[in-house]
Amino acid sequence: MNLRRMQQPAHYQRVLQVFDSFLAGWEPVVAAALPHRAEWLRERSRHPFLRQDLHVLGLASGNPAQLPALPSEAAAWGSIYVMEGSALGGSVISRNLAGAGLGPEHGAAYFHGWGEATGRMWREVRELLESELASPQALA
Repeated sequence: MNLRRMQQPAHYQRVLQVFDSFLAGWEPVVAAALPHRAEWLRERSRHPFLRQDLHVLGLASGNPAQLPALPSEAAAWGSIYVMEGSALGGSVISRNLAGAGLGPEHGAAYFHGWGEATGRMWREVRELLESELASPQALA
């Protein structure tokens, strides 16, 4: 992701559409791998923020990406680690987008995400990962 290009409307809109397609495919795959965490996953989803951005910018959602099943619960947790970590990066991107007139209510809700709660939520995920991936087998 090139932050300078993110300020170009066509590029930014394409990024949102690609993320929308990815999340629409990724979330069900993770939920299938972690059925006992389905509600937790729904509550933490940033996909509604992304759909809000698409709506505000007059863009349509695309087709969900076709992703393979995750081979284990540990693999699902690994992908959650990456996605939850990306929320931290989203705060940097959000500040950059503000310079282009994009904010949480104006097409940048996805990158703004949970706002000030993002750091706390990241710590919660890390604690959960420590308990879910406590065994050497899960970590491998």
